[in-house]
Amino acid sequence: MNNRNKFVFLGYLTLLAVLSLVLALNADSGESRLSSGDIDRMIMSKWSENKLEPSAKSSDEDFLRRLFLDVSGRTPNAEEVKSFLNDNSKDKRGKKIDELLSGEEYGKYMADKWMQILFSYDAKRKVQAPAYNLVKEEFSEAFNQNRPYTEFAFKLISAQGFVTSNPYALYMGRFETPEDAAGNVMKIFTGRQIQCAQCHKHPYEKITQEDFYGVASFFARRKVLPLLKKDQAQKITNTISRMEKQITKARDNEMDANTDGSNDMNEEMMKKDEHKNVKKQKKVKNKNNGQRYIPPQWAIDSLKARMIDSAFKPDLLVWDAVNGQMTFEVKGEKRTVYPKYLGGASVSSDAGIDRRSLLAENITVTESKQLAKAFVNRFWKHFFGYGFVNPVDDFTSNDPGTNPELLEKLADEFITSNFDIKSLFRLILNTEVYQLSSTPNITNKDDHQYFSRAVLRPMDPIQLSNSLLTTSGYLNTGGLKNKSDEELAKIRFRILQLFIYTFEDDEMNEAEDFSGTITQALLMMNSDITEKISEKKAGNFIAQVINKTKDSEERLELIFLNTLGRYPGDGEKNKYLSGNTDSEDTYENIQWALLNSSEFIFNH
Repeated sequence: MNNRNKFVFLGYLTLLAVLSLVLALNADSGESRLSSGDIDRMIMSKWSENKLEPSAKSSDEDFLRRLFLDVSGRTPNAEEVKSFLNDNSKDKRGKKIDELLSGEEYGKYMADKWMQILFSYDAKRKVQAPAYNLVKEEFSEAFNQNRPYTEFAFKLISAQGFVTSNPYALYMGRFETPEDAAGNVMKIFTGRQIQCAQCHKHPYEKITQEDFYGVASFFARRKVLPLLKKDQAQKITNTISRMEKQITKARDNEMDANTDGSNDMNEEMMKKDEHKNVKKQKKVKNKNNGQRYIPPQWAIDSLKARMIDSAFKPDLLVWDAVNGQMTFEVKGEKRTVYPKYLGGASVSSDAGIDRRSLLAENITVTESKQLAKAFVNRFWKHFFGYGFVNPVDDFTSNDPGTNPELLEKLADEFITSNFDIKSLFRLILNTEVYQLSSTPNITNKDDHQYFSRAVLRPMDPIQLSNSLLTTSGYLNTGGLKNKSDEELAKIRFRILQLFIYTFEDDEMNEAEDFSGTITQALLMMNSDITEKISEKKAGNFIAQVINKTKDSEERLELIFLNTLGRYPGDGEKNKYLSGNTDSEDTYENIQWALLNSSEFIFNH
């Protein structure tokens, strides 16, 4: 081959390499990525299979209100509604989606929502406003900065330290027992209800008692030290300081022994397949006899440093001891079990191992597909009223869900994007399916599986409390405009807690049928919150409307826009303006009636 031919041949090879690279890049960035249209097509195929006709596209008014509730956690105000309705651009829905996902209220709403997910009814009662707002502020920042969901999950599962310096530790500080922690973590982050196996084999899954306690063992060394009063905290610190030498010696003994000798694995447990990779430890005399959990040195140092600060604030210290094993009882016999990943290998019982970090890594890396599926399913329900798998945190091998192919694709997309939450939400919100009307037709009136129409959903407690504050008018130009951020946070917290306690039961189940309970109806009709919004008071919206214009029709329109997100119809104008339109009572009564209407209460 002459030099010219060699040059041509090398050029040809180079061209092939470049083309291959371009094709590979296109495949990665095109074929493998999911679009909103892809989601629509996969859902439409289910409509075809089940002979469902979709509802019509939602009106701009309904779309805007739904989007504000789902993304910002509140209804839009009158000016926001008018601005959107007056926008004639073809892509205004997409632009509004981007705008709300970029707004600060998105992160705040997600933070509030996750506070409800992470804390049970009883646990929320114990959270005081300063702690709640501290944790919420950290969560808000994480969501607004769009940090990967894996980072959020890892920090919650592995968190240690003072809540004031590591707000994620509040979640781990809420649990009474390792069993409680194991059941909740697996339910929230993997969608698996392993707590069913706490007392016996899981009735539907291949999960045994030993599997459950293997997961619980990751939390066996977790300790929580509440420091509520300075004198109490000082006594604890002084006691630990006096005993620091003994604690250090005991810790060194544990680390040398490399195990808690009093809790060595028995022969029967040693023979089991799941423990075959765990070496049997030599028994070492242990002065603690397995009864005292030894704190790491950083916990002692942090506690001492904390008490030097003269400005004492109530706090919570979460730490993992360097020793201790999990035991459970079977037919009167106590058994010891080492940490074991669900469906995976056991972890050594060595002293000083950060067990919760190992579990957090397993869930966010090894089991990232299930983590992604659980998140996608939970927030698909948030946007549509029900998930692919229902309840959202009860994945089983026997129930693949109503559209397993789409769930799989969405989970893969979430992983590919490095768990980019905003990207996932943007994908869903831009679908035609999300933007369908809630008005049913004869084919889809009973559909609660295939998303052929929007379903009426009662506002969650966060949405309702935020919407009442928005409708009140106090937060922008009203009576709260001179309040500090801290004062506003306390007001929001007080209102939110009122609605949380009213709408939840003691099993942490949020009310699914707002209109069906007398307590909730009475709260709306008789509470001083509704009164302050509907009666003309300095700074509220009714006062602003009455002072702004004397025109009765304009007053009515502003109240409708601000409360229901739409203009009144001709029939409503005739109904509400047939009386004495010069009386301020007329507009107060209109506002009260709209606040207590099902149209205000429901997301539709």
